[in-house]
Amino acid sequence: MDHGERPQGGARHVVARLSELGIDFDHWCFACGRANPYGLHLDFDVARGRAETTLVSRREHTGYDGFVHGGIVTALLDETMGWAIFHQGIWGVTARLAVSFRRPVPVGEPLTVRAEVKKETRRAVDIHGELLDSAGTLLADADGTFVVMPEQRRRELERRYSRIDEAFTKVREAVAQEEKQRDQGEGPLFSRAERGVRT
Repeated sequence: MDHGERPQGGARHVVARLSELGIDFDHWCFACGRANPYGLHLDFDVARGRAETTLVSRREHTGYDGFVHGGIVTALLDETMGWAIFHQGIWGVTARLAVSFRRPVPVGEPLTVRAEVKKETRRAVDIHGELLDSAGTLLADADGTFVVMPEQRRRELERRYSRIDEAFTKVREAVAQEEKQRDQGEGPLFSRAERGVRT
């Protein structure tokens, strides 16, 4: 993944869109749950095999004075990587996650997290994720493997979230429509300017 490359096409603010459909996977998810007062409250832009989120880290995310805790960095990467497979309707769980901390992550600065699917098989998906500062500097990256949930567990979750298939369909349709608009010269959905990278 080019550090400065942003996903082209796709659906923006997927968590908010799902909430509009009355679907919340887990209100208390630390990373994306809206009801968790201590959570990160992330929302995601998704495209085919990619996801992106942005946030400004807060004081309560501190590890060493002035820098974001490594566990928060890991959570950001893990969650964004998981959302990179969302549009395909894949229920996956993290089986392996290897994080490289490249530079200290400052508290209170705008951050961008991106993830991209690298390889997909019937049972697992390999994903790469990156955490960048506002200048495009690579602060941390990760490689992980997400295992596709067994069919029985997926069926249990589908019963819990009875409209999930509808949600996956609507998000995939939005991705396809927005990619079509981009291809017709109406511009990419993720229209923020691409930035150079310093590593």
